Amino acid sequence: MADGLTIFYPQCTGTTEKTFEQWQDDALSSVLFVTLDDANPKRSGRFYLKGIAEELREEGTPALISTATLERVLVARLDESAVVASGAGVFEYLSKSWQAVHTVVENLCGAKGKGLNPSVREARVQVLRNAQELLVSYMGLALQLPDMFPQTGRLGRAIMADALMNNSGSDTLVEMLPDLLTQLSARFADDGLAEVIAPIVSELGLRALLRTNRSLLQPGFRQILAALDTLTTNSQIAQAVPHMPTFDPEDCAGRRMQTGTALGPFLALSGFPSSDESIVQVYYADAPERNRQDREALHGGLRTTVQFLQAALFETTNRLVRSGVEERKLTLQLTLRILATNALRSGMQVDMAKVVDDGFADNLASIWLRLSEPFTNDPGLKRIDRIDPDWVSLRAMRSIQTGGLDDEQGQISAYWRELTRVNADKELADAYLERRLREEEERSASNNSAPTPGFIPDCFFTTAAALHIGTISTLTRYKDMLKRIGQFEREIERIGGAPENLSPMQRAGFPMVMQRWKDQLQMMRREKCALDAQALDSRRLINTMVFYRFVMCFLLRQVDSRGEFPYQPFVMPGESSETQLPAEKWRMLPEFLIEDVIEFMVFNTIYAPDTLIDVAGQVGRGGSNDDIGLRTFDDILPLFVVTFLARPKYIHNPYLKAKLVDILHMLTYRDPREDDDYVDTLGGNIPGSLRLHPSIDQFQSSLDGNSLARAYLIPALLRFYVDIEKTGASSQFYDKFNIRYYIARTLRALWARHPRYVEATRRFFLQSIADGAEPSKTTGETTTGSVSRDQRTTTGSVSRDQRVIEEFVARLMTDTTYLLDESLSKLVIIRDIEKRQDEQRGCVDQPEPAGSPTVSNTEANANTGDEDDDENNDENRDESNDASRLQEAERMAQSYVSLAHETVHMLAFLSRLVPRPFQAGVVVGRLAAMLNYNLDQLAGPKCSNLRVRDMQKRFSFNPRVLLSELTSVYVHLGLPANDMPSDEDNHAIKHFVMSVTADDRCYSTALFDKAYSILERRSLKDEHSLQRLRDFVKSCEEGKVDSDAVEFLESRAPDNYLDPLLASLMTDPVRLPTSDSVMDLSVIKGQLLSDPRDPFNRAPLTVDMLEPLPELKKEIVEWRDRMLQERHNSLQ
Repeated sequence: MADGLTIFYPQCTGTTEKTFEQWQDDALSSVLFVTLDDANPKRSGRFYLKGIAEELREEGTPALISTATLERVLVARLDESAVVASGAGVFEYLSKSWQAVHTVVENLCGAKGKGLNPSVREARVQVLRNAQELLVSYMGLALQLPDMFPQTGRLGRAIMADALMNNSGSDTLVEMLPDLLTQLSARFADDGLAEVIAPIVSELGLRALLRTNRSLLQPGFRQILAALDTLTTNSQIAQAVPHMPTFDPEDCAGRRMQTGTALGPFLALSGFPSSDESIVQVYYADAPERNRQDREALHGGLRTTVQFLQAALFETTNRLVRSGVEERKLTLQLTLRILATNALRSGMQVDMAKVVDDGFADNLASIWLRLSEPFTNDPGLKRIDRIDPDWVSLRAMRSIQTGGLDDEQGQISAYWRELTRVNADKELADAYLERRLREEEERSASNNSAPTPGFIPDCFFTTAAALHIGTISTLTRYKDMLKRIGQFEREIERIGGAPENLSPMQRAGFPMVMQRWKDQLQMMRREKCALDAQALDSRRLINTMVFYRFVMCFLLRQVDSRGEFPYQPFVMPGESSETQLPAEKWRMLPEFLIEDVIEFMVFNTIYAPDTLIDVAGQVGRGGSNDDIGLRTFDDILPLFVVTFLARPKYIHNPYLKAKLVDILHMLTYRDPREDDDYVDTLGGNIPGSLRLHPSIDQFQSSLDGNSLARAYLIPALLRFYVDIEKTGASSQFYDKFNIRYYIARTLRALWARHPRYVEATRRFFLQSIADGAEPSKTTGETTTGSVSRDQRTTTGSVSRDQRVIEEFVARLMTDTTYLLDESLSKLVIIRDIEKRQDEQRGCVDQPEPAGSPTVSNTEANANTGDEDDDENNDENRDESNDASRLQEAERMAQSYVSLAHETVHMLAFLSRLVPRPFQAGVVVGRLAAMLNYNLDQLAGPKCSNLRVRDMQKRFSFNPRVLLSELTSVYVHLGLPANDMPSDEDNHAIKHFVMSVTADDRCYSTALFDKAYSILERRSLKDEHSLQRLRDFVKSCEEGKVDSDAVEFLESRAPDNYLDPLLASLMTDPVRLPTSDSVMDLSVIKGQLLSDPRDPFNRAPLTVDMLEPLPELKKEIVEWRDRMLQERHNSLQ
């Protein structure tokens, strides 16, 4: 029996034997369910083909079905009248006939056919196989061109999809499906197999888009994946899939890639909330209220499902890629086109309706991550030398005529052309690409084309781009969501905690609005839980970590002086200059290669630090800690960070270098609340109460053991402190403070960890002191092995570092001035507003005095008219303005106070370690004025204005520590550090003291006395430090006499002896060639540190352009000596 119809099985024995022709007729009639005998067709269950029977009789041929007449019979059976009469659709009929033939063939080849003569059996099997081949041919045509046949019953694509999904009503077809697919693929292998299977794949895709199959919470998606797996397990079908017309249609781009391509609907299956809203509304409905263990259980279940999904998608894609060279290329082209047309995903403001969703992008990235594992998971990175950095021009930009990709619309080439480069602008990058393409065309014309990159470089760059568009973009949106939730929570807490600050109209609807906000916050938290499952999945993060381990080594290999890393120890490249730039291929690399590594490491450091020290992420899943291979966290990451901070010319974008500082700051983190290393200050916080992640100590140990870090890290951080002054962005003025804060915190952590970092800092600064000293000779290269003494002492040009040191001191001083001023002014604003609010609340709560006149509401309204309304409105507006101003001041104070504290600490620490740069004539006058001004703010008459409620808890503001460290700077710069100072030291100290006392605006001994009293009363300094402060004040009193002499000279000096900006007597006059003006060298150098332009006409100007005026200098010295002598004689 087969599907309820009787099938004729030939008898092996019997008294009456049929001829072969009779057997053939009976067998084919049975499997085709037709007959040419009109005796009794209904009884046999076969359809009588009257037309073909009459034709055969008219031709004088027996009305028997044979191999010769088989196709005529089948065509007649597929005629519209026959199909309509039978009630079954074309494909349904063909599939049942094929099943019948398949069953008979199995019986003949099995036990039931053993009694037949082998030759007879073979002849009968051949007849049935011919019928099977014909049926397969027509089944293929019915799939490929269904319009050729009567449109009755279900289409073949639906029947095949049912069978593949195991939804078919016929279990027989499901069981025989592998054989049917094998015969279909064999029949159409060279005759349009891609067009035959395309409808089946499309049908499965349409079903994958149905709600019941799209959700990972329903079982339907597993049937979809199983169907796709069954289909592509056939190697010929897998080879045909990339050739399907729907595989990569030209009219699909952006979001349509999810629905308009053959594989799009399968890639769109996802556990991300943006793909399936039921994950948030059902699966994580009460997740925020559950404990952490329950949430982890929910995450685990969803992650397991996603892992199954992505494994199935990888297996399918892997079969396509490995089915042939051309198929691999087509799969690569599809992926690159998806990435190119969805490039906006990586932008700042993304319209998610126009690009593929997070789930699709994540699935694509996971597939290519798996494809890259054979070479990225190798602990020894043995195939890293196969990655050509010039892949963009050799592959992505190359035309199909020269061995490139089929990119008629230019979408792929446009994407890679428009990418930001590591260190080249668009004009330079375009010129480079045009030159490389022209070279390839010339080589192609001479049959000497460069070889097309293999699959390893294809896979490397495609995976990197897929992660850029997918995983990294998703993680960025995840961080944005956390930020929005935090801001929303703070806003609800702020408004809900002080409803009295609202206007009466706002208070009326406050409960309802607050409830709506809380509901919205709860929905955001549920979505956050759903994203936690994906963004914080350790499996996904570790797999990505392994790939970025390979990327970091590839990037380091490009800048290695010998180009042999990681096979040989890394050699630090020499300093680049304006005339000696990094290699051209390096400069043309896509910037996102570096950006994504840094963003990913920053994300893991903050949100998933366990992955940083996971064994699998350290050396790849194929290795262990015993492998010789370089470890991601212990070896490669420190080397990567130090190298690109020490050689900033290799990366153009300052924000990428700032992100490297972020990594350092977080992996050398010290909580400011536990600082106990204040300069010359007693007390402080108690260290060790905050538990830090083990990765921090592990990374710091790696830095301690890294010779490159010991040689280059401190100078690199100090240089970057200067370089970040200008980023090119509109927000650069404020950005630099945050970046410098991280640098300061990192330096502070390093100084506290090991004396070698303090010594490295001291050596760097002392380079600017030795007058006429020969620069240390160095090759500019250092390996990860031994480091020479000269290389440890200096890592670049001494003259450049002297300029950096001067600018560093100027920046530090300027920042201290601005940040302290802003911090203290914001605290004053906060104090005034809160005081006014307290007074207003006090007036409202005060009872009305006894005996005061009372006026009825009617009388009051009659007396005042609309004036009361105006006053109430003005009062409400004032309250609203105060609330907004208070919020803004609090926000800014929280930032500025932390920055100010850290900047003052660095100033105090460095002025003690290396005082000379801070005593230089270029900055000493401005530094002294800044110190005096802020000392007046902290200890002068206005210091009471800084008292804000809970100021340390709310803003981390500790004025006592600020005062103590600020006064330490005076002592460090105004007194000798030892008992035997040199003449140069004494001269520098004297210069600083005179600068302090020359500040008539803020300097006074009474101010120092007040500061001393506070320090002593609060026990902020020990007796030795207090005595040193008294000694400094005494030296200031003595130095005041010299200051009077300076005032005497300046009041009598001719105009051409005075600096035109400060009206001070010049000691080293120079001419400015850009404006022909004359200024004092120290003044103009200080000016150029902050603004490299002529102060008189704004023309570009540098220190090396200044022209000394020795004759004028001699003239001023002689006049000064003469005037001082006259003054001395007059005082006698």
